[in-house]
Amino acid sequence: MNEALLRLAKGKKPACKVVAVSTSQEEIGTRGAITSAHLADPDVALAVDVSHATDHPDADHRKFGAFTLGGGPILTRGPNVHPAVFDRLMDCAEKEGMPVQIEADPRPTGTDARAIQIARNGVPTGLVGIPLRYMHTPSEVIDLNDLEAVVQLLVSFARSLRKGEKFA
Repeated sequence: MNEALLRLAKGKKPACKVVAVSTSQEEIGTRGAITSAHLADPDVALAVDVSHATDHPDADHRKFGAFTLGGGPILTRGPNVHPAVFDRLMDCAEKEGMPVQIEADPRPTGTDARAIQIARNGVPTGLVGIPLRYMHTPSEVIDLNDLEAVVQLLVSFARSLRKGEKFA
């Protein structure tokens, strides 16, 4: 998220090096994430993607859960998400006073997080979702307040890191 990078460049600098990439071909095998994660070789990573907002009549809550526009970022728990990274994201959200929504994903996610997590010797990875209504249609809708909250969360997470910090 470019806006998070712009904000990190102003004011208090993070104590660690921050690298951001925008990938392609996530939908057909996470190809961009595979090569980017290998090249960047991060100590910790956050994947940012859209997540299903299910606050509309046609939503299948049994399949996707109950997530709303305006409810804040969606943080995923599951096999592609390192528990300590998830906990840090939750701590940062609490520090910022922002609501978050929790998504449980019992199998590999359909996001770049699944490729980043297994890059090289493994990368502690978190997954931050922007609630999106009507995914994969011509009329996708987000709440700009959710987008702003995601930016604030990314900035807070980056500033919380310390040089050489390891997630165990």
